[in-house]
Amino acid sequence: MANVPFCTCTDHTCPNNPCNHNSGCTPCIAKCLKQHEIPTCFFKDISTDLLPGDEQDWTYKGFAEHALKHLEG
Repeated sequence: MANVPFCTCTDHTCPNNPCNHNSGCTPCIAKCLKQHEIPTCFFKDISTDLLPGDEQDWTYKGFAEHALKHLEG
């Protein structure tokens, strides 16, 4: 399995999580780009208040809203 020390994704059941293969972050990023989404690690870089099972809008718009919410001020 790939050792990606900066990966903060806690969804270890996701087949794209680096802990499940030897391709690093490529499968996750490819999936996100195909679905017009932002990877979890970008959200968690801004704020770690995301919990497993939380409903989150992973789209570009959802990321922008998350960033504005946590970086204002």
